[in-house]
Amino acid sequence: MRPTASPRYRPPTTARRACRPMPLVKSAASEHITTLTLDSSERRNALSSALLAELIAAITTAESDGTRVMIIRAEPGVGTWSAGHDITELPSDGSDPLAWTNPLEFLFRTIRATRFPVIAAVEGGVWGGACDLVLTCDLVVAMRTATFAITPARLGVPYNTAGVAHFVSSLPLNLAKEMFFTANPMTAEQLSHHGIVNRLVSDETELTSEAHTLAARIAALAPLAIGAIKAEMSALTDASPLTSDTFEHLTSLRRLAWRSDDYREGIAAFTERRNPLFTGA
Repeated sequence: MRPTASPRYRPPTTARRACRPMPLVKSAASEHITTLTLDSSERRNALSSALLAELIAAITTAESDGTRVMIIRAEPGVGTWSAGHDITELPSDGSDPLAWTNPLEFLFRTIRATRFPVIAAVEGGVWGGACDLVLTCDLVVAMRTATFAITPARLGVPYNTAGVAHFVSSLPLNLAKEMFFTANPMTAEQLSHHGIVNRLVSDETELTSEAHTLAARIAALAPLAIGAIKAEMSALTDASPLTSDTFEHLTSLRRLAWRSDDYREGIAAFTERRNPLFTGA
């Protein structure tokens, strides 16, 4: 459902992030394997525009430096792999909070368009848009205790159609519905039964080892063939376009939600650290 290229989004420049001297994403490369480590633990690795810009820049660099496989992970020992969207950046002016030009959407398209496979190495909690990020990666290695929660209903945020389509294509339909409708977390072990997690591990050491073993196996094989097969798989899974009438209807439903009192209440409750009171208006 997601196109693989976008001319519309341009990541923020480094000047906008000059106030933070340390990078939000660390990059290390060895033997055709590039590892990107989310390093914003004080913000629970929230997917801010600044962090997303660094991820996109690092992936773009890897496209031209001989990378054959990439690992995306958090610092070992973190309680949260990523808290998902940076709630402080969601708009309050009645505009679409998850538009196609949103930087997180641009990251997803960037990952899908890469010629190399991307592995998510996961420990801790994965929330909201970070679940979409993990599922956008080609392979998932996760600790058994890692948890995944799809949380827009907690905030009154209408998830975008491309994102919902991605979950529906990746998860059994009833499981996707349960995760969206309840916002309850699922463990990596539960999701592994549905083929979402490729490798389950028990601790941080095993997570690093298993992710690198898988990456090394991929890096040793033919990169042009793998790149072509990845592109074919992406094209085939994106081969069910919506009619214009259906798209307009879904957009109108989302617009009703993002302009609602419930949307404002959900964001306010999150900011004020209280339970929201939704009225359906």
